[in-house]
Amino acid sequence: MLKAILLTTEYLKNPVCIDMVHPKFGWNLEGDSKKQTAYEIKAAHTEDELDIGACVWESGKVSSTRLTHVPYGADVGSRERIYWKVRIWDEHDAVGEWSETAFFEMGLLDREDWKAQWICGDYEPKLSERYPVDEFCKIFQVPAFVKARMYITACGLYETSLNGVKVGDLVLAPGVTSYETRVQYQAYDITEQLHSGENVWNISLGDGWFRGKLGVFGASNVFGTQTCVLAQVEITEADGTTTYIGTDNSFSWCNDGPVRFNDMKDGETIDAASVASYQGQARVTNWDSLLCCSNNVPVKEQEILQPTVLSTPDGSTVLDFKQVIAGYPEFSIQGTKGHTVVLTMGEMLDDEGNFTLSNLVQEYEYAPDYCDDSRFQTIVYSCGSEERETWKPKFCIQGFRYVKLEHWPETVKAENFSAIAVYSDMEQTGEFTCSSPELEQLVKNTLWSMKGNFLDVPTDCPTRERAAWAGDAQLFFNTGRYFMDYTAFFRKWMQDVFDDQAPDGKIYNIVPRVAPHGEGFDYVEGSSGWVDAGILIPYRYWKTYGDTKLLASWYKPMKKLADFMLNRMWDDSDPELDQKLEPSEHQKYVVTTGFHFGEWNEPDQEELVSSHPKFEEATAYLVYSLNCFSQMAEVLGKQEDAKKYLEISERAKEAYQYYFVEKGSIVSDKMAKLVRPLALNLLDQDTKKNVEHELVKLVRERKHHLGTGFLSTPFLLKVLSDAGYLDDAYQMLEKEEYPSWIYEVKQGATTIWENWNGDSSRNHYSNGAVCEWIFSTVCGIRIAGENQFIISPQPGGSLTEAAFSYQSIYGKVSCSWTKKDNHYTYQIDVPAGCQAEINIQGIEPGILEGGKHFFEVFR
Repeated sequence: MLKAILLTTEYLKNPVCIDMVHPKFGWNLEGDSKKQTAYEIKAAHTEDELDIGACVWESGKVSSTRLTHVPYGADVGSRERIYWKVRIWDEHDAVGEWSETAFFEMGLLDREDWKAQWICGDYEPKLSERYPVDEFCKIFQVPAFVKARMYITACGLYETSLNGVKVGDLVLAPGVTSYETRVQYQAYDITEQLHSGENVWNISLGDGWFRGKLGVFGASNVFGTQTCVLAQVEITEADGTTTYIGTDNSFSWCNDGPVRFNDMKDGETIDAASVASYQGQARVTNWDSLLCCSNNVPVKEQEILQPTVLSTPDGSTVLDFKQVIAGYPEFSIQGTKGHTVVLTMGEMLDDEGNFTLSNLVQEYEYAPDYCDDSRFQTIVYSCGSEERETWKPKFCIQGFRYVKLEHWPETVKAENFSAIAVYSDMEQTGEFTCSSPELEQLVKNTLWSMKGNFLDVPTDCPTRERAAWAGDAQLFFNTGRYFMDYTAFFRKWMQDVFDDQAPDGKIYNIVPRVAPHGEGFDYVEGSSGWVDAGILIPYRYWKTYGDTKLLASWYKPMKKLADFMLNRMWDDSDPELDQKLEPSEHQKYVVTTGFHFGEWNEPDQEELVSSHPKFEEATAYLVYSLNCFSQMAEVLGKQEDAKKYLEISERAKEAYQYYFVEKGSIVSDKMAKLVRPLALNLLDQDTKKNVEHELVKLVRERKHHLGTGFLSTPFLLKVLSDAGYLDDAYQMLEKEEYPSWIYEVKQGATTIWENWNGDSSRNHYSNGAVCEWIFSTVCGIRIAGENQFIISPQPGGSLTEAAFSYQSIYGKVSCSWTKKDNHYTYQIDVPAGCQAEINIQGIEPGILEGGKHFFEVFR
């Protein structure tokens, strides 16, 4: 029999605040039976009512093998909590026991549910000035009650407390959105924290993403100049009476508390002797945008690391936490009142072993006037007394491994410091081991880079830029899905992407933006490979998680984006275009307009952005993205659209072959020029074989060193192994000399570097996309559809063993193998209720049911 486990509602475990009015359920299975044939769900308002059958909704027995996207069948209202459970019938029509109980709670579904008002500090901010943290306070009386909730959001960052105790364990809340379109809020169960009688409610409000410095150029006030907060406490008495206490002008206000300066990039300045006076009054203000539940995993503190203390050659005292992270330090200090210390965070030591920010703080001759790198990743702390004090930041994060200490008033002891990693609370779903310590470290480095950059949005690095680049995200998506469960994370971020969609249909390279639109750099927007994220991420999301309902919600903006792509084909107004592309019937299907980064960041690239046209790269992505969009249109039943965009994709593919293939092949010393058409399926079968031959020839000429940039690195090993050159793929993977993945590991890397030589950001996940090949080819695990997997491990290289387990949306699947001489052993675990097609050399192909399976092969 089978039992449902790991119950989720809208991809979340027991969410307290969602606003999907017909939420979807999901579960995994455990048990000895082969498959689910039916399920039954019961739902009630309390656990007791659920136990006695006093249900608000029952599905009855539903014949279905579906483990995901099962809709709740009743209407729900604001604040409503629903408890639910499910039981399963197997292939013998035997019913299993009921699952454990799960629940979900709705947020505030209507704007009228909000009784509170937006409030801000009592001052008029100036664009050129930075301000201390706003502090708000209200003292209120509470009658006897049975339940209490707090709903809160901000344009800025909030931290809130009741009776001196922080509410919840979230940090950097409410996260970041395109604020003028949508502001997300959180809900907290404060039943145990609130007192009958007098209560003190405090709210601290920092600049955050809203008006702090953003992006590589440090623009500030990108979304507004006046931070503000909206919060509401709801107290329910035993008779059902509800009391509302919301932010309004009755709140006291000041900005004379301890946090004198706060910035997401630059850090904080703390005067520990300052105590908030609350002598002023809050002002009522307004922020007119949609209020929504975050519907996402929260940002939380995660791993806590301990340092060793270094004395560097230049005489500095530096803490080494042995791992590059995104987060902040926590420290204990004892000095005289007013004694000021400085902590500066960085990723590396220089060649002499001294602390440096040279890889992060760079001068740009083309920087706008608002660029300001006068301060960066710094905490300035002034002691408040002669007693020992402890501090950790509340309104910033840094990317760092090392912390340089200046003016420390006592002997520096490691036990007085820690580093706290901060990222979105996604469950880790993949675990990999193998016989190569270097390869294991590469996988660990990629996971740490993902942790360091997935903080409510997928940033490129947690230091200099902190920008949610769409290209990086789409190229890494298939890799990251193995590492962590980001179902809710990417659902939220794709909403951000489409919230900020331009009127002409393009999506921006960075979302949410890190500089005002129209500030002189809009010409770079819409680059092929980056803009395509608006189609390719939904496509890959659908292929991984099977969520057609979510796909349908994204369809309209995706189609608008597809039409934007069509409008960039062939520009008749360019008189020089005929000189660049010979006239033919195919020319109107070549992308000839718009700015395109091209194959960004190749190892031998002399300049990152060259002026030569990127017709090949842009046309390749047009073909690929329109084909993917056509598939999504078809599954949604939009047959006319599916046919239209597929036909244009095919015509553009013919144009690609006409202009960029010569005599049945492609000859180039640029590896990406060979990888791209193979990876994106742009060639006919004969040409494909010729290009594969040219690629492996070039790979061997380069002695298996990498030669690709952002757009092609994720595909490099796959196109080699798919072409039958598995040994060459393994040689590239295990290459130790520059440029290579293992070169970074040999240099002591603990994350993935932006550049192959490490002279820029050292926490930049994109090139870690190679891990998809490790998981899907070395260990051979791929999702093939609903409840279906393909297991096709391909041992090779110097490896004598490898193992990977993946907690997929359908259950945990794993594959491990060992090699001794010519003897191979395999263990494959298929989750209950699922099947796996196996394709292993020396083993008869077949279908495996749920359970453990062992194979031996001699070859």
